[in-house]
Amino acid sequence: MAGKHDVDFRPYLASDFEAVADLWARVNRELAPAGMEALFEQYITTTIEGELSRLLVIFSQARRNAFWVVEPAGGSRRIVGTFGIECHDRDTTELRRMYIDADWRGCGLAERMLRTAEAMARELGFSRMIVSTADIQRAAFRFYTKSGFKRVRSEIAEVMTVKQAGGGLLRHYFEKVL
Repeated sequence: MAGKHDVDFRPYLASDFEAVADLWARVNRELAPAGMEALFEQYITTTIEGELSRLLVIFSQARRNAFWVVEPAGGSRRIVGTFGIECHDRDTTELRRMYIDADWRGCGLAERMLRTAEAMARELGFSRMIVSTADIQRAAFRFYTKSGFKRVRSEIAEVMTVKQAGGGLLRHYFEKVL
């Protein structure tokens, strides 16, 4: 039987839509601070309708982007993680949608996902990676810092977009030379 460390990374397929939507929704519901549940439900809808529904276009390799899903080894087709890189300019890519199922956290999967994203970024010619996370994601903040990212700024996110819930949450922005 495959263990928690036995996973496969593969490109996102249109047939993954429901499983990825479920993962994104579960993770964001876990993150919702007390009193902000309705805002996070709206954010979940915004991200699924505004980004996941167009994922193959947004993260197309023609745009120097890539998006992966993570499955337990053995072809179970159960998605336990997602992550992608999105081109910002000639030299810079952004790490996006790094989500891991709660049952799969703490086993080194995030490090493997990040190494894969960084390797692809270098292969595509990027020399810098950026990422942002909300202050409520303390584990992500620690992970990016531990992984060599330097915080370049923090700001309050008032407006909801497909990249942030808004609602006055503090966001931190990081960068790393690849």
